[in-house]
Amino acid sequence: MATALAVAMATTISPASAAAGGAPAATRLARPAGVSVCLGLWAAYNAILLRHLGDGCSPAGTYHIHVWGGGRDMNYPTYTYNRSNLREFSYTWPVPAGTNICAELWYHKPGGGYESWGLPCETM
Repeated sequence: MATALAVAMATTISPASAAAGGAPAATRLARPAGVSVCLGLWAAYNAILLRHLGDGCSPAGTYHIHVWGGGRDMNYPTYTYNRSNLREFSYTWPVPAGTNICAELWYHKPGGGYESWGLPCETM
């Protein structure tokens, strides 16, 4: 898994490439280590991998993911989810082993406000 995760850290996987089977091995794993509702999270080797699950898991629309742990706290840029393909993102997250990392998937409601669609946590 270390090699697959390291490969995935350098890219953001687009829905088209994930569906085509050309994605790194980490993308093809069945389930992330931590899953809550529609968001999966891997945390290993000073990096995180976030997966907004496909197959109509949550409403189509605009989302962002908030991640925190180990003295770090970030809201990642918004993106569009269309319900048919998963979305996957990878980032460097340099914290000590044993650090608890959490991420929350936020749906931007069309009438305003936000709605949570997952809050997994994982130990680095």
